[in-house]
Amino acid sequence: MYYKKFPGHDKGSVFWNYERNLARNDPNRIDISYPVWGYTWQNKSDPGAEGIALGEEINYEINIYENMMYLTFQSEGHPEVKYSVDISNNIDPFGKVDALDNPRGYTGDWFYFKAGAYNECNAKDGKHFVYTACLGTGDWAIDKVNGDFTSVTFSKLALSKSTPVK
Repeated sequence: MYYKKFPGHDKGSVFWNYERNLARNDPNRIDISYPVWGYTWQNKSDPGAEGIALGEEINYEINIYENMMYLTFQSEGHPEVKYSVDISNNIDPFGKVDALDNPRGYTGDWFYFKAGAYNECNAKDGKHFVYTACLGTGDWAIDKVNGDFTSVTFSKLALSKSTPVK
């Protein structure tokens, strides 16, 4: 899950990525972005009322049951957003075949989950990636003044067994 907010915007966008399960050196191994509230990396427009303000609480659930990954996103004042994707094939969450993805999806792979703030400050650019282009100096005092930092608070993190979705 990603949150992006550009300078001058009152609100930011929330979206999530699904990485194609291909060999590390395969140029088609890229993240495919799906919008939740606002836009993905490709659209730098102000999300306006659809966006999420800094400090606004976001709730999300990731439930992987058998071959299905279910994602639910909630935030007060915004519509609930749900996605489901079969992680054992190359069908995207909208039911379309992704001819560039592994036809077996993530069948047989191990999974892990991590939560935190992973700052994407850098000035790189590439064909398949969108970078934030905030340089960051590595000096907290300077980077904080320049706005080149990230911060997140988790009010609750719960792990449980997967469950069938009704």
